[in-house]
Amino acid sequence: MCERYGGPAADSIVDQALKSPVNLLSFLFCKIYLPTYSNRLKDTSAYFGATWQSPNITGIQTIALRCEWECTRSVRLKESLLAYNQDDCAALELLSLEMKKLIAESESRPDIDFAYTPKKAATESGSGIHHALDGLLKIAWLDYSRNKIKFHKSGVNTSPTPTISSVRQKLPRRKLPTSGGQVIRVPRKRKCPGHPDQPTMLRPSSKSSEHALLDIAFTKTGCRKTIVRYRGKESYCPYCGSKFVPPQVKEVRRYRYSKGFHAWVAYLRVALRLSCRLVEKFTRDLFHEDISRTTIVALFQQTADAHELTEELLLRRILQSRAIHVDETKISILGVHQQVWGITNGREVVFRLTETRETGFLQELLNGYQGVLVSDFYGGYDAITCRQQKCLVHLIRDLNDDLWKNPFNAEYEQFVAAVRDLLVPIVEDIERYGLKAVHLRKHRKRVDCFYRDTMEVLSGQQEILSKYKKRFERYRDSMFTFLDGDEIPWNNNAAERALRHLAVQRKISGDFSEKGARQYLRLLAIAQTCRFQNKSFLDFLLSGLNDVDQYQRKRRQCSSSDGSLEID
Repeated sequence: MCERYGGPAADSIVDQALKSPVNLLSFLFCKIYLPTYSNRLKDTSAYFGATWQSPNITGIQTIALRCEWECTRSVRLKESLLAYNQDDCAALELLSLEMKKLIAESESRPDIDFAYTPKKAATESGSGIHHALDGLLKIAWLDYSRNKIKFHKSGVNTSPTPTISSVRQKLPRRKLPTSGGQVIRVPRKRKCPGHPDQPTMLRPSSKSSEHALLDIAFTKTGCRKTIVRYRGKESYCPYCGSKFVPPQVKEVRRYRYSKGFHAWVAYLRVALRLSCRLVEKFTRDLFHEDISRTTIVALFQQTADAHELTEELLLRRILQSRAIHVDETKISILGVHQQVWGITNGREVVFRLTETRETGFLQELLNGYQGVLVSDFYGGYDAITCRQQKCLVHLIRDLNDDLWKNPFNAEYEQFVAAVRDLLVPIVEDIERYGLKAVHLRKHRKRVDCFYRDTMEVLSGQQEILSKYKKRFERYRDSMFTFLDGDEIPWNNNAAERALRHLAVQRKISGDFSEKGARQYLRLLAIAQTCRFQNKSFLDFLLSGLNDVDQYQRKRRQCSSSDGSLEID
């Protein structure tokens, strides 16, 4: 219009408006929801009172009127068009002013609700009723038999929120029976620490010290709650008169639960994927023990800290193996996505938690590694200097998915058929002979023929063919490493199996804390290692050992009718 009829005066209001236009709809759409059927200018501005002299004229009709006016030069049509445009401008100005007013007065106006904090309109008396009923709903979650509801005497309209007259007190610590259970005799302290220059032998006292722990005894037929008592003679120094309890009794006095309870909580939390709330309920229903969630978390943390050496031994054996599988998945740490890396050799498993998907820690971890790294086609693994084997399962899956998406692409279908003809005989020999290089080296010639006859003549003009041509050329050496070595897997299923349990737990738990996640991953690594080695995770925790490889599953002991121990 400016080029045809000339623009407005420089630096005028109209000139500034033409140089910096504002799309008012971008401030309205998905931000302010007016009670209208659409975001059309006529609907939104009409809600605020805008009117048109000719309400029946639409935007499409104005185009027809303009064409008719250009032919007839009718004064009536010109006035109608000008009036329509003036009404549009007035409506747009009104809408802009009202939107500014909404933003300024949104906190105080009762007819405005926020999407994240919806307001509930009510009268003054109705607000008091809602307040009282909300209090009743909150009290319904508490133990009504132990509490009473108290209402303000002045009535419903001015009554405060119903309150609890008596707060539920913390349950007192349960006293253990003074008899029964297993008794462990511990030696007394022998030397007095108050005489470091000349050690003084302590003398036994007539008094005994004892500390009882709750434990779970696992037998052939199940499990039962029991009590383990650490009992020993006290000692005293004949020179300084100091008294000493047995060291083991002093050590266990910090605890209330023995290793059986620790193993039980870790087993429920990791192997059975139960939350702390369900572990609390399960323990109460099965053993009639009230254990708080804080105690359950503490028991779990103590078990994880006690197996730090186990994790180190697992990682050491993985780094000594011929092939290492690596895969990663996301996990939420207090709402922030972090990466969990599963590292395994098919027998031992460890997990590592990182804030990003960068592979710097893997480069440091695998520095000097002489084996083969099995992974998917994520580019971060390319920076690792050791020999690599790319997962052909990922490749086959991608090829198959793209073929479903492009069913009528004859050239791509021909390419996928060539890949199939290459891989099927190789996999058949693996099924027949295993991962033995003596039977797989012969396929090297077929791989070279595939690259010569298929990849070199592949046009790559199509985007999908270009993508796979680049992948095959980039990873030519690392896709068929398994043909030249024994026991080198051609897929990354071991790492995916190690992470699958975590993927299920992630759906159940949602978020983890960073400390809790690292402790959970440590015990999960031990559980997955036991699973890969066909061993019982619970029995390993009960054994008190640190090395999963050296642990051999033992037959559980059970008690006979006369109280003596029998070996199953």
